[in-house]
Amino acid sequence: MKVHPALIGLIVSGLMIATLLAGYYQTIPNAATAQLIAYGFYTAGIVATLLLHGSPVKGFGGNFSTGFRCFIVITLVMVLFTYVFNALHPETAQQAAAALKDSLRKANNRTPDEIERDVNLFRDGFATMVVSRTIFGYLMYGAIMTAIGSFLQTLRKP
Repeated sequence: MKVHPALIGLIVSGLMIATLLAGYYQTIPNAATAQLIAYGFYTAGIVATLLLHGSPVKGFGGNFSTGFRCFIVITLVMVLFTYVFNALHPETAQQAAAALKDSLRKANNRTPDEIERDVNLFRDGFATMVVSRTIFGYLMYGAIMTAIGSFLQTLRKP
């Protein structure tokens, strides 16, 4: 019995969330390392899906469709996680806004009123920006990895 690609996506997204939370709570010492590990799980999930369900006979489109079922689930779960995480941790937006404020002050090319206005706009749109970036990033990465894997599947001998 083969595991459905969507179930693989759910399992992988759970591993990714656990890894990212470990990075946030510093169980993994470096957040960048946690991010790399999460993307490694993402790639492994797509590869596993294509190895379990792909076939040279299906062609590129059939294989891509199989990989899509996995990576779209991962993307949806990760977007939901990002939204909930930012809702539960508003200090993340505050910290990012403080960093932006310091950066704008050091640039020394805006008035204090302009800096406050820009920081307030940034803080208000932070959740939307992060969720949008998450959607785009995971969709692009998933599509690229699935396209590469699907192409490689077509090169295999039936």
